[in-house]
Amino acid sequence: MGRTRSDYPLKDYYRDIVGTYDRVNRIFTFGRDKSWRKAAAKCCLETQPRSVLDICTGTGDFIFELARQAKEDVTLTGYDFSDEMLDAARLKHRGLLENESLASVDFVRGDVAAMPFKAEQYDAAGITFGMRNLIYRNSNAAKHLSEIRRVLRKGGHLTLLESSRPDNALWRFLNTLYLRLVLPYIGGLISGNFGAYRYLAMSSRNYYSVGEMTDILSRAGFGVTYSRPLFLGSVMLVVAEKTGEDQN
Repeated sequence: MGRTRSDYPLKDYYRDIVGTYDRVNRIFTFGRDKSWRKAAAKCCLETQPRSVLDICTGTGDFIFELARQAKEDVTLTGYDFSDEMLDAARLKHRGLLENESLASVDFVRGDVAAMPFKAEQYDAAGITFGMRNLIYRNSNAAKHLSEIRRVLRKGGHLTLLESSRPDNALWRFLNTLYLRLVLPYIGGLISGNFGAYRYLAMSSRNYYSVGEMTDILSRAGFGVTYSRPLFLGSVMLVVAEKTGEDQN
């Protein structure tokens, strides 16, 4: 039987790789992650939300893209469980403000399974390359999805940018080889933590297809309104709307 997410010391992983996290992301996406986040931010802001929650904000790349594209009156909150990642995000934010005009950003630390926000507090939410940590082999998967739904207003949108299992058999085979043989070793060499990148590579190559993610979100009370494969299907961009009545 496969191990659940709770067996992996995720906080330790992210603490150890925070210093090289952004650099490894650029290398292994061939720099494409920047354009993917721009597209995701555009989707997230399309309904002109007044408040946006960035879940698993990490070092802040997505919320800073939101801050570039958002109007000044939008409330932006970055949420993550890692003190080290949030410290890196705050430091990056101070550096960006020296050269750019950005909407204001607040950072909050905590567990997605028990978020310290009111019900329906946010008009929109986004999560980039963090959903797999919340639902892949995670005993709290249902709670994580329930909490995301709880803090979104009815009709609010969740924008998801995540690794995906390609539909094309040849590309899926090549993508699996890349994730199995390249990412864990180069990422481990750069970061000094082979275990972290073995987990990230394993969770990426065994992750869901767009269709499977659509089903997961549907069961959690979201209706997918937009989906787009990126990088030949190795990455998915999905927008889902909170539907139905509150379940909590």
